[in-house]
Amino acid sequence: MKKLFIIVFLFMLGFGKAQEDKGGLMSHLLVNVGYANLNGNYFKLGPEVYLTQPNGNLIDLSLTANMAYFSKHFVVVPELGIGYQFNSKKVGNRVDPYREYVNSTFYSARINVSPWNVTPEIGIALIGIVEANIGYSFEFNKHDYASFDGIKFGLTIHIPTIYFVSEAGLY
Repeated sequence: MKKLFIIVFLFMLGFGKAQEDKGGLMSHLLVNVGYANLNGNYFKLGPEVYLTQPNGNLIDLSLTANMAYFSKHFVVVPELGIGYQFNSKKVGNRVDPYREYVNSTFYSARINVSPWNVTPEIGIALIGIVEANIGYSFEFNKHDYASFDGIKFGLTIHIPTIYFVSEAGLY
């Protein structure tokens, strides 16, 4: 299962870079950090790729590790996600869209899959960085220490790496 997540993430990065041209998708690498509540409190951390469309909407691909402490056991739940973020404002600068996202609001729809559950979510993101989301998790496989069936809500911070990479001269 770990190999599958690694292969899918590498595919996401390759797909994003392959689509970069004037009229196609443009990719941006981010790091997501956050909090989620699903029958317990989770700390979320992982890489994320935004594929910016010419209309300013985003396709969001993520690979997240949800970490928690249940029944005296540290639990890590890997989660693969795909989402779509609708931009409320037209973006003119696709190379550095975050300068224009300060005045934008995004409405998101996403689906996350782990080895134990599937979770469709909706949310709202301010400035393309801070996102509040809510969804319902459907458990299809039992876990030894945690239950994954029920309402899930969370807060996520999407940290763009474009500023760190461009400073180092890699972009």
